[in-house]
Amino acid sequence: MSRNKGEGPVRRPRTVKRPRVAPGRLHELKSLLYELYSMAGAPTLDEIAEDIANDDALDGAPSRDTIRRVLTSAELPAHRDDAVAVAVVLARRAQASEDDATARVCSLWVQARLHPVEALGLPVRELDPFALEVHRPIASSTTRKLPVNGLPELTAYVRRAHDQQLGDLVEQAVGGRSVLAVLVGGSSTGKTRACWEAVQAVPDHWRLWHPYDPSRPEAALEALERVGPHTVVWLNETQNYLLTPAATQGERLAAGLRTLLNDPERAPVLVLGTIWPEYWTTLTTSPPAGLAGQRPHTAARDLLSGKGIAVPETFTGQDLDPLWEAAALDQRLAFAADRAEQGHVTQYLAGAPALIERYRTAPAPARALIEAAMDTRRLGHRPALPLDLLEAAAEGYLTDPQWDLLPDNWVEEALAYATQPLRGALGPLRLIRPRQGQTAFAQPHYRLADYLEQHARASRHVSRVPAHLWQALIDHAAPSEHISFAYAARDRGLLCTAVRFYTTAAHEGNPSALRAAADLLRGGSRTDEALAWYQRAADAGNTITLRAAAEMLGEAGRTDEALAWYERDAHEGNPSALRAAAEMLGKAGRTDEALAWYERDADKAFPFGAAEMLRDAGRTDEALAWYQRAADTLANTDLSGESLRHAAEMLRDAGRTDEALAWYQRAADAGDSDAPRAVAEMLREAGKADEALAWYQRAAGTGDSMALWVAAETLREAGQTSEAILEYQRAADAGNTMAFWVVAELLREAGRTDEVLVWLHDRVGGSNSIALRVAAETLRQADRTDEALTWLHERADAGYTAALLIAAETLRQADRIDEALTWLNEQADAGNSTALLIAAETLRQADRTDEALTWYQRAASAGNLMASRHAAQMLRETGRIDEAMIWYQRIAHVGTSIDLREVAEMLQEAGRIDEALTWLNEQADAGYTAALLIAAETLRQADRSDEAQALQRYGWAPDGSIESPWEAPVPD
Repeated sequence: MSRNKGEGPVRRPRTVKRPRVAPGRLHELKSLLYELYSMAGAPTLDEIAEDIANDDALDGAPSRDTIRRVLTSAELPAHRDDAVAVAVVLARRAQASEDDATARVCSLWVQARLHPVEALGLPVRELDPFALEVHRPIASSTTRKLPVNGLPELTAYVRRAHDQQLGDLVEQAVGGRSVLAVLVGGSSTGKTRACWEAVQAVPDHWRLWHPYDPSRPEAALEALERVGPHTVVWLNETQNYLLTPAATQGERLAAGLRTLLNDPERAPVLVLGTIWPEYWTTLTTSPPAGLAGQRPHTAARDLLSGKGIAVPETFTGQDLDPLWEAAALDQRLAFAADRAEQGHVTQYLAGAPALIERYRTAPAPARALIEAAMDTRRLGHRPALPLDLLEAAAEGYLTDPQWDLLPDNWVEEALAYATQPLRGALGPLRLIRPRQGQTAFAQPHYRLADYLEQHARASRHVSRVPAHLWQALIDHAAPSEHISFAYAARDRGLLCTAVRFYTTAAHEGNPSALRAAADLLRGGSRTDEALAWYQRAADAGNTITLRAAAEMLGEAGRTDEALAWYERDAHEGNPSALRAAAEMLGKAGRTDEALAWYERDADKAFPFGAAEMLRDAGRTDEALAWYQRAADTLANTDLSGESLRHAAEMLRDAGRTDEALAWYQRAADAGDSDAPRAVAEMLREAGKADEALAWYQRAAGTGDSMALWVAAETLREAGQTSEAILEYQRAADAGNTMAFWVVAELLREAGRTDEVLVWLHDRVGGSNSIALRVAAETLRQADRTDEALTWLHERADAGYTAALLIAAETLRQADRIDEALTWLNEQADAGNSTALLIAAETLRQADRTDEALTWYQRAASAGNLMASRHAAQMLRETGRIDEAMIWYQRIAHVGTSIDLREVAEMLQEAGRIDEALTWLNEQADAGYTAALLIAAETLRQADRSDEAQALQRYGWAPDGSIESPWEAPVPD
C-alpha cells in the first residue's frame, strides 16, 4: 500500500451496501438506484454530494447522510427530489439517460408512497407464545399460573440436544444467512416451544410472520413474495402448509420457500416448522411407483431434504439432571416430572394423560363426536372441523339404543363435555375463535387436540370408518378437500366412494382428480370407463394421461387403439411416446412397424431399444447396425459401452466368437466395466486360461470383485493354489463374501490356521461381519471355541451388534445354548435390546419354541419391531396358526408394516379363506393399499372367481362386503 509523504496509508473508499427490501415498488426503486450507483463505478458519497452541489438545475439538495440513506436504507426517501438528484448525477457518471432515470425514479417513488409495503408479521418481542400455538401448561391444585406481562407464564425450559442444533441455525440466520429448520417429533414433545425459545435469540428488529388466514397455505402463498430480510417465517404444523388437499398448492408453496431461501436480496430469513414423523416421512420419502404421478411432493422433498431436526419423545439420560434442576424452580414442571410415565414430561405438561382419560370415560354422545373428529383427521381433513360434519358423522359411532335415547340437546351436552378444559389445558375439542381481521367461519368449527389425534392414529389404526362419516364428508366437507378423501377411500379399497370424491374434486377443477379416477378404473379392468376419464383429463390439459391411456390399451391387447393415443402423445411434443409405441409393437411381434416408429424419433435417442428388439427377433446383422447407432448416439456415456457389450453377447450367443471378441474389446475400451470379465469367460471356456487370466485381472482393475473370484478359481483349477489364495484375498477385500470362506478353507487345509486368523483379525478391526463370522467358525472347527468367544465378546462389548449373533450361533453349534442365553441376557440388561431378539432366534433354531416366545415378547416390549414378526413366522412354521394370528394382530395394531400376503397365505393353507378375507379387509381399513388385490387373488385361488372379479372391479363397501355394481360417469 502506497503512502503520501508524512501521511498514513491511503484508504480506498468503501462501497456502500445494497439495501435488502421486500418485493414491491420500494424494492424496484432501491434496485434502480443501486444499479445506477454500480454502473457509475461506485463513487464516494462525497463525490455524489459534490456533483449535486455543482448542478443548480436539480431541485433536490440532499446532504451526505441523506445520500447514504437514499442508497442504503430499506426505507422510502422522505423527499422525491432527493432521490431524483442522486439518480441524475449517477446516470450522468454512468453515461445513461438522465431523463429516463428521472422518470423512472419519480414514478416508482410515487407508487411506493401510495402503496407502501407493510412489513409482514410483528416484532418478535411483541408476540404471545400461545398465539403461536405453544401449548399452555397444565395447572393442578398445587400449582397456579402467574402473569408475566399480562400473559400466562410458560414453564421453565430445559435445553436438550435438538435445542443446540436449532440454536446453531438461528445463529447462522442472525449472521446473515437464510435458513430453514423443521423440528420432527410426536405430538406434545415440545417442538413449538423449542422454536419459541430459539427465536428469543434474534435481534429486536426482527419480525415474525405466522400465515394462517383464510387458510395456512393460502395465506402463505398470497404474501410469500413480500417476505423481506430479518423475518422469521413461522410454519407450525408444516404438514398443513405442504400436504394440501390440492397437491399443487403445497408444491407451489414449497417451491416459493426454496426461492425465498435462495434469494440473497431478501436474506436473512429464518423459516421454522414443526411436523409429526409420519407427515415428515410422507413429504420426504419417494412414493411407490404406482402413486408417483398422483402424490409426488417433489418440491417438498427438495425443500425439506436435510432440514429435519429430531425431537425426542422423552427425557432420558443426560437430560434428567437439568430437568430436575429446573423443576426445583417451577412447581408445574416438578408436578409433571414427578408424575409423567417413562420420561414423557412435555406430554404431561400439555395435559396428555388427562386428555386420554377424558376421552376414554366420555359419555357415548361425546365419545362419538371425539371419535368422529379423530377419524376425520385420520382421513386427511384439515384441522378445522365443521360442526355439521361432526354431528352428521357421530351417528355412525352410536348403537341403535344409544341413538334412540339421545336427548334433543345431545350435541350441546356432548360439546360441553368435549370442550371442557383439563387442569388449565385444552380439552379433547376446542372451538376455533377467529382472531380480529381473520375470516369468520359460516358455522362453528372445532379442532381436535393434537395428542388425541396422534393417539388415534395408533389406537384406531385398524378401526373401520363408518359409512356415516364417508357420507358426512361428501355432504359437508369443503369440495377442495375431496381429493384427499378420495385417496383415503381408494387406499381402503372403497372404490365407489373414492370415485364419488374424485367426481366432486373434478367439478371443482382439480386437475389430478380425473387422472386418479381413470387410474382407479384401470386397476379394476374397467378399460372403456377409464378411457373416458383419461379423455376428459386430456381435454382439460392433462396430456400425461395420453400415455396412461395408450399403455392401458396396449396391456389390454388393443394395440391399434393404443397407437392412436401414442400418436396424440407424440403430437403433444413427447418424443418418448414414439419409443413406447415401438416397444409395444415389438412385444406384439410387429417388428417392421416398430422399426418405423423407432426411425421417427428425430433425436434417435433410443436406438438401443430397436437393437434389442431385432436381437430377440433373430435379426442379428440388423441388430448390429442399431447397436452401433446406439454406441455412437450415446458416446462418452456408460451406455455406449453397454450397447457394444450387448452386441458382443448377441454374437457370442450366435456362435460368432471372433466377432464377439472384437465387440467386447471395443466395449472395454469404451469403459464398460462388465466387458473384461465377459471376454475372460469366453477365453476360459475356449481353454485359453492364460489369456483369460489377463482379462480377469483387467476386470479386477475396474473394481469387479467377481472377476477376482473367477480369476482365483481359474488359478485353483490350474493347481496354482498359492496364487489363487492371493486372488481370493483380493476378492474378499473387494467385497466378495464367499472369498473369505475359501481363503479360510484353503489355509486351514494347508495347516496355516494362525495365518488365517491374523488375516481375518485385520479385517475384523474394520467391523467386517463376515470376517468375524469366518474367524469364529475357523476357531470352532479347530476346537478353539473359547478363543472365538473371547474375540466375539470383545467386539460385542464395543457395541458391534453382529458379534452377538455370531457368538450365539457359535455357542449353539457347540451345544452351549444356556450359556449363550445367560450372556445375551447380560447384554440386554446393559441396554442392548437386540440381544433379546438374538436369544429368541437361538432358541427358535433349537426348536425350543415356547422359550423363544418369552424372549420375543421381551424384545417386542423393548421396542424391537422385528420381534413380533419373527414370533408370528415361527408359530406359523410350527402350525400354531391361532397364536400366530395374535402376533400378527399386534403388529397391525401398532401400525407397523406387515406382509399381508404372508398372513393370507397362512390362513388359506389352513383352509380358513373367509378369515383371510376378513383379515385383509381389516388391513384395508388401516390403509394398506395392497389388501384389495391380495383379497381378489385369494378368492381366485379358492375358485371363487366371480367374487374376485367383482371385488377387483367394484371394491369393498364401507361395511366390509363386496360393493354392488356401480357406474362411473365422467363429470360434465
